[in-house]
This record gives sequence, structure tokens and C-alpha cells, in this order.
Amino acid sequence: MTIASFLEMFQRFGLLFIAAVCFLEHLNLPGFPAGVIMPAIGVLVQQSALNLALALTLSVAGSVAGSYVLYLISFYGGVKVMHRLFGKSERFQGFVTRCQEKIEQHQAKGLFLCRLIPVLRTISSIPAGLFRVPAKDFLLWSGLGITVWNSVLIGFGYLGANVILSRI
Repeated sequence: MTIASFLEMFQRFGLLFIAAVCFLEHLNLPGFPAGVIMPAIGVLVQQSALNLALALTLSVAGSVAGSYVLYLISFYGGVKVMHRLFGKSERFQGFVTRCQEKIEQHQAKGLFLCRLIPVLRTISSIPAGLFRVPAKDFLLWSGLGITVWNSVLIGFGYLGANVILSRI
């Protein structure tokens, strides 16, 4: 997705586009890197005078929903489905192992920590599902971590919009 197509979609669909992009980003679909998309959402919200609180709420709702879908696929599909979707790459397995260690060390609270670490944050749904973290714990701790992450990145774009746009 190019920045031009992102801007066009945002202008066309507004706040609903935020939820959709965040949903897809948490399904680990290529083309939606949070480090670019989230600050861009902040800039666009500030420039369009949309409601920041509503934009953050929709970003969290979309992110949690995408994470939960991946959690459910992992929970019910198991390792076979995950290998089919993501392959057997050592790099991917390393990320899953790091998430698993955090979850084992800190229990469900480890999901909160994983949600704050780039790369681990979007794949933490997979080990949580594979290792059968209870859904209510998954949603609580993932939701808290996602809220922090999205708020920081969207807030960065929102507060820095004038500086960012003056350099373009």
C-alpha cells in the first residue's frame, strides 16, 4: 500500500478505515507496518479535525479484533495451521519462542509486554492461542498493551503533525 492510496482510502472512509487498517495489521498482513501507519493516522486525524479519542478507540478495537482472530486460528487450528499460514522459518519460530517465554514467565501479563515489543506485538496472538491462554486474559492483557502502543504512535503523529508536514 502506497502512502497515496492510504491517504485516498482515509479520505474516502475516514474513521472506519482506521479500524480496518488496524485489524489487518494485527493479522500480520504485509503492507501495514504500524510504525508508519499509526503516526500517519495521528497526522490525518489532526489535519482533518476528527475526534482523536474516537480514532484511538477505533484503532484499539480493530487491533484487538484482528489479534483475537489470529488467537482463535491458533487456538483451534494448532501448530499445523500456523505452519501452513506462516511457514516453518527459524526466524518466525524464534519470535514465537520469545513470546512463549514471556507468557510462561509472566503468565497472561506477558502478553502486555509482548504488545510493546516490535514484531512480537503482532505475533503474540499465535503463542497465546497455541498455549491456550484463557480468552478473557488474552483480551484483557492484549487490549491494555495495544492501547498503550496505539496511543503512543498515534499520539506521536497527532502531536507532531505540524512538524512532520512542514518537512514534507
